[in-house]
Amino acid sequence: MSQPDFPFRLKIVTVDDSPIVTKRILSILTEMRYIEFLGSARNFLAALDLITQQVPDVVILDIHLDENMPHANGIDLLITLRQRYPGIKIIMFTNLTLPQYRDRCLEFGADYFLDKSNDFYKIPEALEEIRTAVAHIKRKTSAN
Repeated sequence: MSQPDFPFRLKIVTVDDSPIVTKRILSILTEMRYIEFLGSARNFLAALDLITQQVPDVVILDIHLDENMPHANGIDLLITLRQRYPGIKIIMFTNLTLPQYRDRCLEFGADYFLDKSNDFYKIPEALEEIRTAVAHIKRKTSAN
């Protein structure tokens, strides 16, 4: 897939309770020249704080998060982000891949639903699709 000619860096935040997964995602992101990694969080409150401060283009979000609020998980964060930041693209990236999780996440506004066990290689593809779409929107906005 070709790079859009509109120059900008896609701003990314990761939200995952596993430092190993976060490190692996970061290694993928550092290979992508048009990515600006803004930071990572491990729980609902830290994620909401980071996203509120940085307002990324994309959040890569796990369903299972470190406990800091009773029953607050990635789906709760997805719902909150959709209400507060409808323009942020959200990639759910989880081991909880049963159809009921997938269906709920997509119903609540996730743009992608990827399986941690099999889909690491799909992250760059999803980000390229998002970048192309965001570049198109930014190009149209700057032309007006």
